[in-house]
Amino acid sequence: MKSIYELMVKTSKFIDVGERNIVMVTRNYGRGKPRFSINLPIERNDLWQWLWERKIKVRVFIEIPEEELGKLGEEESVEKFKGRAQK
Repeated sequence: MKSIYELMVKTSKFIDVGERNIVMVTRNYGRGKPRFSINLPIERNDLWQWLWERKIKVRVFIEIPEEELGKLGEEESVEKFKGRAQK
């Protein structure tokens, strides 16, 4: 008998984890660079454990909601992106 997680993964390739925050784990993670993390919801720990035990790799896509984009001025977001892209 197949597990509920196996059926879930095979029938739907996308798992919506809801809105998450990006968390700075440490400010100095080798060569003075910060390290960031996205925490998964604990309500699905059984699923995360099932994936982890089977060494199943996942792809992570980040969608920024429109209301969050509205917090940035158009010039500010474009200028910051250009500055980082040139480094």
